[in-house]
Formats: sequence, C-alpha cells, structure tokens
Amino acid sequence: MSLGEFELIKKYFCQNDRGTGIELGIGDDCALLNLPENKTLAVTTDTQIEGIHFFKDTSPYYIGYKSLLVNLSDLAAMGAKPYCFTLSVTMPDADEKFLEEFSKGLFSLASKVNIPLIGGNTTKGQLSITISAYGLLDGGKSLRRDMAKAGDDIYVTGTLGLPGLAVELGYRNLINGKDISDKLIDGRNAFSHCYEKSMLIENRCEFASSLVNYSRCAIDISDGLAGDLKHIMERSKVGARLEVEKLPKPYEFEYYCLDEKLQDKLCLYGGGDYELLFTAPENNYDKIVELASAYAVKVSKIGKIKNGTFEILKHGKMYHQNDKSFEHF
Repeated sequence: MSLGEFELIKKYFCQNDRGTGIELGIGDDCALLNLPENKTLAVTTDTQIEGIHFFKDTSPYYIGYKSLLVNLSDLAAMGAKPYCFTLSVTMPDADEKFLEEFSKGLFSLASKVNIPLIGGNTTKGQLSITISAYGLLDGGKSLRRDMAKAGDDIYVTGTLGLPGLAVELGYRNLINGKDISDKLIDGRNAFSHCYEKSMLIENRCEFASSLVNYSRCAIDISDGLAGDLKHIMERSKVGARLEVEKLPKPYEFEYYCLDEKLQDKLCLYGGGDYELLFTAPENNYDKIVELASAYAVKVSKIGKIKNGTFEILKHGKMYHQNDKSFEHF
C-alpha cells in the first residue's frame, strides 16, 4: 500500500527542521522564526521544471541537490549566510523511489551548509521543484547588483562553460561536427561526465559571506556571464570591459578538443554555471586572493568596470559574437 501525502513528508523530509531561531518547523500551517537582532533577512525563490531546467530521466539525487543549489547561489550573490528553506514538490505520482533519492541529494547539500527545511507542500502535476531560501546578513553589509563603481576589477569564481557544454551534449553528441561520445573520463561518456558535474556544483555561500568585507557588488551566473554582467551594468549605471582570454575554462574543453570559438561562446553565454561574478576596488586585489586561498576557491580577474559602454575584448581587440544569454521567455 502506497503512503499518503503526509506519510511521505514525514518519511522523507522531516529530517532537520530545527536551527537557531526556528521556533516551529514542519507540521503546522506555518513555520515560526525568531530572527536574531541586527540581522537583515534575504529571501529568494527558484523553480526547476523537468524539460526546462533538467533533462527527463535525470537522477532524482541530482535534482534534489541542484534545486537547493540554485537558491543557495542567490543567497551567496547577496553575501547572505543560509538560514532555512521551504520546499514545494509537484510530481505526477507519489513515487517513493524518486523521493528517497531526491531527499538524499537535497539533504546532502543542506547538511553541508547547515540549513534546515522548515516547511513546504506536495501536490500532483508535471515534475517541478520550487524552493524558497532565507539567509541572514549583518546589518548594512550585503552584495548588490547596483553597487559597482567605475575602476572596480571584475572577478569570477570557479570555471565557466561546462554546464553549457552539458546542455549541448544532451541534445547531440556532435560538437564541431565531431562525435565525442567515446571520449571517456572516469569511465563515463562526455554527456554523463559533464552533466553530473553541472548538477553537483559547489556552493559559494561561505566564501561570499566573507567577501562582503572586500566587495559590495555581485551576481550569480545563472543565465550566462555576458548577460549577467549586463544586469550589473544596468543596475549600477556603469559600463564594463571583459577580457575573453582571461576567462577560466574547465580542463574538459581541451580534453574534448573544442575549438576556441566554441569555448569562448560557452563561457560567455552558456549559463547554468552558478558561480559568483563580483566587482571590487582595485586596491582589494591582494585581500581577495588571500580570501580565495583561505576558502580554496578559484578566483579569476577577468575585466574592469568603467564608464560608458560594454566592451568584450580578446587580446586587446574587439570581440564580436551575436549569441544571447539564456532567457525563460
């Protein structure tokens, strides 16, 4: 006999609904929170839909992990420390096998950042996951899109482009007209390797909560580097110069023999990287390098905030591509 809605919630999601200031978690009509004094609450919501944000037949473990990751990435972009989250699961049937693996992936990440699940909802329909995450900021300290200043350096964490490559491989194994499906890494074909890495990206919350001491402006790269940098430019009313040769690329690009033009395209417009794009005053460079080393986070300086327009350069020459970053509509 299959379990009902509330039995499923109790079995798979009532693992950790307590934390500092969590007066009441799962089991009532609302959760009750007692926020610490002199803290600002950061709130974000993201939805992941099958066929849009992840392929059909994706491992439920990956879906659980990634659904929380995209929200933690938003908190990191504000410099907020994860506090708690809510979860809404819509699925065609009450599939216990799916929920078991999904919850394992979800809580594997939640336990790393010590963020409790305090409530949510389950219902029937097309597979989709909606999470609202809440974070805390010290009063007056945050990272915002509207705080970039002319003269700031532009930085990015991690590497760029691998999730975009995974999407390309998900639709076809032909890259640059070549079939790379037989180029194995750890016994896995190109799509399996790239897709797993793109679903299990490291979160940057801990690094970002310290970054607020040296930066005032950040955004997470969800829709592509070029497009997300434009969001900073629009909100801060500044221009930018981006140096393509400085973009950090994953080793897989060379291993799969991608041509340079495709590598650049994936880094600039691929999307789904969930790395931090941030700016900081030029004189904070040494402090940022030291901070990155302390948290074992790769950080690359890739350009400059300036007055005027947006310039994409490669080895000092204007670089033209007509590609657009990801948009939902």
